[in-house]
Amino acid sequence: MKILTCLFLSFLFVHAHAQNKMYAAFSVPAELKKNAHSVIRDELIEFEVRSTDKAFYNVHKVITILDEAGKNELLFYEFSDKFQSLEDVSIELLDGLGISKRKYSKSDLTKQATGEGLVPDGKVYYITIPSNNFPLTLIVDYKIKYNGLLNYRNYQVQLPAQAVENSTFIAKIPADLDLRYKPRNTTIAPVISTDGKFKTYTWSVKNLPALEIEEGTADGRSYFPHVLLAPNKFELDGYEGDMSTWKSFGYWYGSLTRATANLSDERKLFFQSLVKNSTDDREKAKIIYKYLQDNFRYVSIQLGIGGFKPFDADFVDKKKYGDCKALSNYTQACLSAVGIKSYQALIYRYDNQEPLDPEFSRSSFNHAIVCIPMAKDSIWLECTSTTNDFAVLGSSTENRNALLITEDGGKLVATPRSKASENTFSSNAVVVLQDEGSGTANVSLHTTGEYRQDFIQYILNETKDEQKKFIVNRMGFIHPDEFEIKYEKTNRDVPATLTLKLEKIPEFSTGAKMFLSPRIYKFWKYALPKAENRTQDFYFAHPFVKTDTTVYILPEGFVPETLPKARNLKFEYGSFNTTYHYNEKQRTVTTTARLVLNEHKIPVAKFLETKKFFNTVLEEYTEKIIIKRL
Repeated sequence: MKILTCLFLSFLFVHAHAQNKMYAAFSVPAELKKNAHSVIRDELIEFEVRSTDKAFYNVHKVITILDEAGKNELLFYEFSDKFQSLEDVSIELLDGLGISKRKYSKSDLTKQATGEGLVPDGKVYYITIPSNNFPLTLIVDYKIKYNGLLNYRNYQVQLPAQAVENSTFIAKIPADLDLRYKPRNTTIAPVISTDGKFKTYTWSVKNLPALEIEEGTADGRSYFPHVLLAPNKFELDGYEGDMSTWKSFGYWYGSLTRATANLSDERKLFFQSLVKNSTDDREKAKIIYKYLQDNFRYVSIQLGIGGFKPFDADFVDKKKYGDCKALSNYTQACLSAVGIKSYQALIYRYDNQEPLDPEFSRSSFNHAIVCIPMAKDSIWLECTSTTNDFAVLGSSTENRNALLITEDGGKLVATPRSKASENTFSSNAVVVLQDEGSGTANVSLHTTGEYRQDFIQYILNETKDEQKKFIVNRMGFIHPDEFEIKYEKTNRDVPATLTLKLEKIPEFSTGAKMFLSPRIYKFWKYALPKAENRTQDFYFAHPFVKTDTTVYILPEGFVPETLPKARNLKFEYGSFNTTYHYNEKQRTVTTTARLVLNEHKIPVAKFLETKKFFNTVLEEYTEKIIIKRL
C-alpha cells in the first residue's frame, strides 16, 4: 500500500511539473531574452463595457521575471472604491523550472485606505511576492468590476526592458456607444467584429523583443508601444458626460464645480478689504495667492467623484485645507470676490510630459491649477504650493497642454515654458586655506525657481544629517566637518549662507604643492547617457543659469604655480564660461564660472552635440589650481 501511495504521489508531482513546464524560464526563446528583464509569456485582457457606467475588466497574465532588475513585476497593486471594485485575485508563483511554489488569493493582499483619512470609500490592495531566486514565473488572474466609468484602460503592449511572447487585448462594447482608440509607438490595428448589439475590438501581438530603456526621456512608459482607449459617452455617480471632444468633456467637469464657489458674503468682504490698497489686478492676485500660501495646506483626495468634484469653497475656507481641485476652486472664489475672472485648468502633473493630443480627448489628468487671463499674458497659479513664486508653475506643469474649464466647455491651452533666467543658482564663496590644507568656507547662495524649491524642501525643517546629505550628495560640496545654514524662507531676496569647516580642501597634496579644484563643490556633476543608437529626445529637468565666484585666500608663503585656462564655450542650447585670476597683493585666486542651458528638451538629432558640451563641463572640474610654497 505504501508503495502504491508513493507511486501515486510521484505521478502527481510529475504531472504538475509537466503542466507548468511550458512556463519554465528555459523555454523562453533566446531572442526574447536579449535586453529583457521580464517576458510576458501569455496574456489575455478582456474589457467588456455593458453601459455608460458598467464594465468588467478581466486579466490573465503569465510573466517570467528573468533577473532582479525585473523584480518590480513582483508587486501587484490595484485601487478600489465605490466605482471600481477588485472582485477576485489569484497569483501563483512558479520557480525557474515551472514548478508551483506558492499561491495567493485576495485575502493575502494588504488593504490600505487612501485619501488621508478625509474620505471613507477608497483603498488599495497590494502585495509584493517574496522571492530572491530568479528566474521565476508568475501566473496572475484578477477581475475588476466598474460601477461608474470615466476612463477606459489603455492596452500597454510592453514596458521598458520587457519582451512579449503572446498578448491579446479584447474590448467589447455596445455598438451604440462605441469607443475611440489611438495607437502610439506601434502600428498594430484591431480586428473589428459586430455581434448583435455589441462591437468587439481585438489587438494581438507575438514575439516582440525587448526595447532598451533610454535614460532622460519624457514619461518612459509613454514611449513604448500602447493603444489609447477612450469612451464617447460616460457616467460617474449619476453625472452623465460626453468625452468625444475636449469641449464637451470640459463642459461636464464645469458642471461639477459651478455650485462649489460659495464663499460667504462676510468672507468676500474680507478679501475685498485685503486688496483695497491695490488697483492693479495682478497685484491683487499676488496678495490673494500669498494669503493662500500662508494659511492653507494641501491634502490628497483622488477618489471617485471626489477625484473631480472639489470641496465647497466655504468648506475649504473654514478647514484651511484642500486638494488641488479644492484649493484651485477656492482661489477662483477669492479672486471672483475682488472682481478678477479666472478658470480652473486640468493638467497632467509630472516632469517632462509631452503635451496632450488635441485630436484625442480623454481623461488623463491628475492635477488642477488656475489661469487668470490678462490683456497681454495669462497668470498661472500653482495653488497647492506654499513655496512657488507667484505666477511660476514649475517643471512638473510647464510646457504642456492644459484643459481650461470655461463657460463654453473645455479649451486646450499651452502652459508657459520656463526660461533659464527663472531657474537660477548663484554661489559666492570665500575659502580661507591653511598651510596644512584645512580651512573654512563662507558661501552665499541665491536661488530661484526649481533650485529654490529644492533648497526649501531639503534644507528647511530637516535634520542636520539630512541637510548634510543634501549639501554633499545633491549640491556636490566637499564633505564638511562642521557646517551651519541660515536661510530666510519669507524673504526671497536675502541669500542663504552656508558656513563650512573643512579638514581637507585640496584634492591632494605632494611636497610643497597643493592641488585645488576650481571650486569647493561640483558645479556640474551629471554625466549624460550614451548617445549611440539613441532614438528619443532627451530632457533635462529644466532650463537654468548657474553662476559661481570662488575666492581662495592662500596661506602666507604660497603662490600659484599653474592656473587652468579660461573657457568660452557655446553650443546651440547654451554656453559655459570660466575665468581664473591671481591677485598677488591680496594673495587670492579668484575663479568664476557661468553655465547656461536655454532649452530643457534636446532633440535626439542634437543629443550627441549636447553630450560633448557637458562632457567638457565635467572635465573642467578635473583641472587643478596648483599652488606651491615659496
